[in-house]
Amino acid sequence: MSRIEHHPNEDTLLSYAAGSLPAALALVVGCHLQFCPQCRTAVRAGESLGGELITALTPKALSERARTNMLQRLDLQQAQGEAQSVPAGDVVTTIAESESAHTKVGVPTLLRKMLHEQDFEALPWKKTIAPGLKQIILDCGEGQARLLRIAAGQKMPVHSHRGSELTLILSGGYSDKLGQFNAGDVADLDGSTEHQPLADDDMDCICLAGMDAPLVFKGWLAKLVQPFVGM
Repeated sequence: MSRIEHHPNEDTLLSYAAGSLPAALALVVGCHLQFCPQCRTAVRAGESLGGELITALTPKALSERARTNMLQRLDLQQAQGEAQSVPAGDVVTTIAESESAHTKVGVPTLLRKMLHEQDFEALPWKKTIAPGLKQIILDCGEGQARLLRIAAGQKMPVHSHRGSELTLILSGGYSDKLGQFNAGDVADLDGSTEHQPLADDDMDCICLAGMDAPLVFKGWLAKLVQPFVGM
């Protein structure tokens, strides 16, 4: 896997550490942490700071959102411990085989627990009305989470965001006006960003997207099919 160039914003990592991100967004951050030691360090620092602040507060029951995010982080910590005990040659570890490691990070452990698969090709991809786009909708209970598969060389419709969107590249890559995004990178976007991701020519781009509100598509055709696509 190439060096990760794009990370979640600092505010996003602090919200994750505090357990205040919607579950769909927390899932994306949790999967990114599996591959990014820099962000793991930032989250640990946020958790440490939060722990110091909590000691000065009156105890209060965890919200359902905080409880869900905490359980996801515990799952991630367990997965990281398991990965360290697996032989380096085993493809079940967090990084794909060396011949494709620069373009693919594999199915993150948190997703394997939800999908019960270790291979992208074995997943039940569903075609959408948008050309060259397939998806798998993930039930997180809060926000929208989905795996997207954009065919090589295919563009997504131009869109902006009603809320926040986090997208983690898992295989292949795409480019837009914000730059080039490769496996392991995260696009952390809000309503101020309008873009049109274009998948690289050499392979399909597979990414995990989490949103707390539907997208805003530009153009009458994209708006017409949006209810059927579900984004």
